[in-house]
Amino acid sequence: MSEFVTSRIEIQETAATIAAERRFIARAVDAMKAARRDIERQIRKDRFFLTTLEPYDSELCTSETTARMCAAAKLAGVGPMATVAGAIAQAALDAMASEGCTHAWVDNGGDIALVLESPITLEVFTTPGSSKAFAFDLRTTGRKMGICSSSGRLGHSISFGDSDVAVAIADDAVVADAFATALGNEVKDRESLGRCFDTLNNTKSVIGGLVMMDGEVAIYGTVPKLVEVEHNPDRLTLHSAMCSSRFTGQTKTTQEMKA
Repeated sequence: MSEFVTSRIEIQETAATIAAERRFIARAVDAMKAARRDIERQIRKDRFFLTTLEPYDSELCTSETTARMCAAAKLAGVGPMATVAGAIAQAALDAMASEGCTHAWVDNGGDIALVLESPITLEVFTTPGSSKAFAFDLRTTGRKMGICSSSGRLGHSISFGDSDVAVAIADDAVVADAFATALGNEVKDRESLGRCFDTLNNTKSVIGGLVMMDGEVAIYGTVPKLVEVEHNPDRLTLHSAMCSSRFTGQTKTTQEMKA
């Protein structure tokens, strides 16, 4: 068994944290690059794939990556690019798993694909400048899964809602990313918290969800135990061109560190 490491990488617009045995990291990076090439090829073929906020016909897709994005987007009723971060994270995890990796996570800016053999704590970032945060206390999974987030108040991704954070937990990160976006779009005021999960339509691949607005929380399905943690800005996965110390409280960038 090789050393378990946490590596941060940037590939053009993609900024990700990969946590796994060192021997799997290069395989994950190669898979992320390949997934990006698939997506870029689809955009060159049809720019509508990039811009549409509605589901896109998977029959027009040129790769397994983009077809998977379209299938998830159709389930959630969003555009395919709403799944892009989750799709790239999932491609990396799938590649590592195919080489025998059984404990790893890939965090693509808050959209995470993971498989766990031992417990970890996953902070959910919602409040810039706060020293405290809440986290999921994750046990062993026994399978790959996705935990993805969206926000109407943080980040650069499009959201039509006003949530502090919307989190979807699913069988994979592509579906989780699609439904995190859909959940976030639904939450425009406190009253909408009570009905935001209607968008899930009893989708079997969605395991659970959590949405927060102004400190009020709504939960759907199976969600890991919530625990309070110290906010650790060094654990945030942010692109170097987009991060701000006012936003993160971060004073340094760690290129690689042990988990």
